[in-house]
Order: sequence, then structure tokens, then C-alpha cells
Amino acid sequence: MTTCTQPVRQNAGEAAIPYVGPDRLSDLPDALRLKILSSLDAREVVQTCILSKRWQNLWASVPCLHFDYAAFSTQPSKESHKRFMKFVTSFLLSIDKATKLDVFDLSCYLGDDDFYSGIGIDIFYFSSKWIRLAVEHKIKKLQLELSSYDYLRVPDSLFVYDSLEELDLSLEVVDNHKLSEVRPKKVNLPKKVNLPKLKSLDLSFITIDEDYMEKFVNGCPVLESLSAYYCSIATRDVFFGNLKRLSLTCCFLYYLDIPRMVPGLEYLYLSDVTIDCISSNKMHKLTEASIISHDIVEELKFDDDCSLANVEVPEFMSSSLMDVLEKALQKPLIFDKLRRLTLGDCCMNCAFGLLSSLLEHTPKLETLTLFHGNLVRGGGECCKVNGDHGQNSREKIEWFCCKCLKKVEIFCTTSDGVPELVERVKLSTLGLNEVLVVVSNR
Repeated sequence: MTTCTQPVRQNAGEAAIPYVGPDRLSDLPDALRLKILSSLDAREVVQTCILSKRWQNLWASVPCLHFDYAAFSTQPSKESHKRFMKFVTSFLLSIDKATKLDVFDLSCYLGDDDFYSGIGIDIFYFSSKWIRLAVEHKIKKLQLELSSYDYLRVPDSLFVYDSLEELDLSLEVVDNHKLSEVRPKKVNLPKKVNLPKLKSLDLSFITIDEDYMEKFVNGCPVLESLSAYYCSIATRDVFFGNLKRLSLTCCFLYYLDIPRMVPGLEYLYLSDVTIDCISSNKMHKLTEASIISHDIVEELKFDDDCSLANVEVPEFMSSSLMDVLEKALQKPLIFDKLRRLTLGDCCMNCAFGLLSSLLEHTPKLETLTLFHGNLVRGGGECCKVNGDHGQNSREKIEWFCCKCLKKVEIFCTTSDGVPELVERVKLSTLGLNEVLVVVSNR
């Protein structure tokens, strides 16, 4: 058993007496200690070499590496950039040759003065070198986050790695004239794309035209998950043959024909997305959908034949989208797969109006969540969209025998009207076990 020696504090004037005891941390199996180190920043990983002899060389075998420039300096400077570049290069050159990397995470911020000093060019050059070194260790997941003023460049060989399974690419450009704003900008992405094992792609702050998007998809034949944040993407004639999960947040798309472009889609998440036209008819494999929008959304249209009958877990968090659900409920459909439903940004009037149809068309609904600060206020935007204009629609509620509903959650800013809603839901169900009401001013 490894022992640990450390001084025991004595009274003033007395010599410290060494304490000798078991070093339980060092006695952990190497696999467990490597897992612990994988959660730390690379600087912290290296610092563990002073703990004991068993830790001296363990850092060179860590499978997950995280290099964050912020750990070197809170304020970018020429000196801090040089220290960062030297550290990353030295670390990667010292990795045990037998080590296979599961994750290589690189995050670096570039200030506007760095380009005049040449530091920005150096960072881009070295990032290419660092990625090549990481790829030699059969990297599976690459996370590259570069933040700069007005200019960004990515390594030419970024999209040609055989072992890569996950790619998280964030290219954040800050406008010098509006330093508080970040905008998606067209960056010169690598011309060649060959990622035969890539299954997950996460993009942030990037503009991609239709030609490049088609090239990228063709170069990623097994891509299953695509996430985008604050991106502008052209997708009209792009076919995602194997894509199962699509998540878009604060993005602009020119067109999204889900059945034709993503026929195998199982999960759809749209939050603050501006789309010229969206077709969602006959999404037979879709089982979970979240549609969340706020003020920045300009237009989101669903085809008249929109069918959500296969969806198990839908979420609607927008007054402008409540009519999507109402139109679906007007059709002769039974949503027999629907297990959990979240409704948000609706006033109490609309909540009563929707419940009647919901309970009738969702015989297997188990969890219903009503979530928004305007839940209890009549005459909101949802009423205006639906032509209700704030009129009381409580009388619309009908009584249905809802056997499967087990849980109802209500999140609101005041309790006015909530007891009546809860009572009506209880009367409409047989096995309701839990009603959660959370009233918050936030």
C-alpha cells in the first residue's frame, strides 16, 4: 500500500512530526485515475505529477485532453499566447505513443491586437500542427473553439481524419464595432471533406452555403446527429440519408423539407429558428420534437398536412406555434404514441381550450407540462393568434376518461386560475398520481 507523508501541525516552537498514512488516491487503479484526470484541464493534469511516484508519468497517458487558453490568462496578451502555444506543443509531443485519444478539446481566444503582432497567424498555424499530432493518436472526438475579431481560419486538413467520430466546431467572430455582438460569418472551410466515421457534428457561429453543405454531407456517410447554434445554413437540395437527430438553435435556414431531406429523423429540436418554409408531412420515424421560439423568430410555417401522430414527446414553447398543435388536433388522428407533452407561452384561456382536444386525442398521455410566465393571464399573444382575443374559453373543456395521465406540471408566475385547471384535469383522469404547481416571480 502506498503511504503518504505530511507534517502534522504542532504548538508554536515545536518541530513538525511527519504523518505517515495510506495514500488512498494513489492506490486507485490506473484506469480510474486516468478517468479522473480526463475531467481536468491539461495544466491541472500535469500538476498531478508531484503527488507521488505513481502520478509522475500518468499524465502522458490521459485519453481526454482539454486545452483552454483562459487557464493561462484572463486578459489576452502576447506573452500569454506564447506560453499557451509552448505548453500545448510540449504536452502533445510528450504523450505516450501507445496512448489513444478519445477527446481533444482546444479552446483559444484571439484579440484584435494579436493579428498585428503575428500571434493570430501563429495560433492558426500551431492549431493545425496540434490537431495533426492528436490525430496520430487515433482521436475520436475533436472539439475546436476559436474566438476572434473579424478574422478566422481553420486548418486545411480539419475534415480528413479517418478515426474521427464526433466533431464540435465553434468559430466565433466578434464585430469590432459592436464588441458585445457575435455573428455567424462565412469562414473559409477546408475544401476536402472525408470523415468516414463521423457520427456527430456540432457547429456554432458558422455560415455554410448549399454547395459546401452538400459536399460535407457526402463526405460524412454515417452522420447521425447534427446540431447547430447561431448558424446560417442553406439546405434546399441536401439529402441527409442517415441523420436521426437534428437540433437547431438561433439559426437561419432557407428551407427545411424534413420528409425529403431527412427521411429517417427521430428527434427534432428547433429553438429560435428562422425558416422560410418547413415541410413536416409524414415524419413516420419522428418520436420526439421540441419547438421553442421567442421574439427573434420572424416566420415559421408548417404545411397544412402536418402530422405529429408518431411523436412521443413533443414540446411547444411559442404562442405563434400553438396553432400548429391545434390544427393537428382538428384532424381525425389519434396520437396513440404520445407519452409526454410540454406546452409553453400560453395563457390560461388557451390552456383550457387545448386540454379538451388533448385529452380526447392522446389516450396514452402520461405527463403534461404547462410552462410559462403568461400561463394564467388571458388576452396574451396566443389568444390573438388563435382569434380568441382573451375571451374566457373554460367552457370548452369536456370530460374524457384519460386512463394513463399520471403527472401534471404547471409552472407560472401567479396561482390565479390554477386550482380550477387542476380540478378539471383531476376529474378527467382516473390514475393521476402527481400534480406539481411551481409559482415563481422569476
